[in-house]
Amino acid sequence: MENDTIKELYDNWVSRVCSFLMEEGPKYNLPCGTFQSKPILDKQPNVVFLGFNPHEPGVFSYNLKERFYNGNASFYSAEVETWPVWKPLHDFFEWAGYTNPTEDGRFVFFNAIYFGTKNIYELKRISGINEAINKCLKYTGEVIQDIFKPKCVVCLSVPNCFDILNRFFHFSNVKRVNTIQETDDEIIEFAMNKECKGWKIRYNCKRVVKKGLWNNIPVYGIPHPSGRVSNDDFGAIALYLRSEMQKMGI
Repeated sequence: MENDTIKELYDNWVSRVCSFLMEEGPKYNLPCGTFQSKPILDKQPNVVFLGFNPHEPGVFSYNLKERFYNGNASFYSAEVETWPVWKPLHDFFEWAGYTNPTEDGRFVFFNAIYFGTKNIYELKRISGINEAINKCLKYTGEVIQDIFKPKCVVCLSVPNCFDILNRFFHFSNVKRVNTIQETDDEIIEFAMNKECKGWKIRYNCKRVVKKGLWNNIPVYGIPHPSGRVSNDDFGAIALYLRSEMQKMGI
């Protein structure tokens, strides 16, 4: 296994995950569509952006593997410009003068749980789903820790992604981040000289932001981009993540 390529490891992982989904999916009649972006299989991605579960209601289909290799077709179409998740995330990295994390070939964007529902609460209400959720989390831990090995992970939602993964995987050194104290001064100075659609950034996010270590990989929890997050808060988060990621060579 040590000499296997990333693609060989990933192929094996996908085969096992699809076998699991073909057993469990029909029980709940839920669609299984975890990958939003395509995976990176020729090198380690810089960043894994991780949501909890795909908000894609529907019914189960046995055509599973294509999504693991090609991602969500709408992610590579004009539709991505209206996505309430990806668009604000990309826009604020752009505003922060740091688009490296969201450039094609540098990131992977997928969901920790592979069953699609209208929302996370609908998923949690399904009787008997917890065992399947835990199995998905184990597979997610494997693909991140043993195959992708990114420089960092960004969880999209603190309570419904970071905290859930922390309880399952037991991150170390978990703390709540004070963005203004933990962002490099020169990055804040850069932002002070920028106009930003008529609003002035505070640099200190009022929303909860967390950081921990998932074995040796830094993992960040930020508010879900589709939620009611102010421009001030998202600007502060983007500057903080830029400060952190630049130190990792991203």
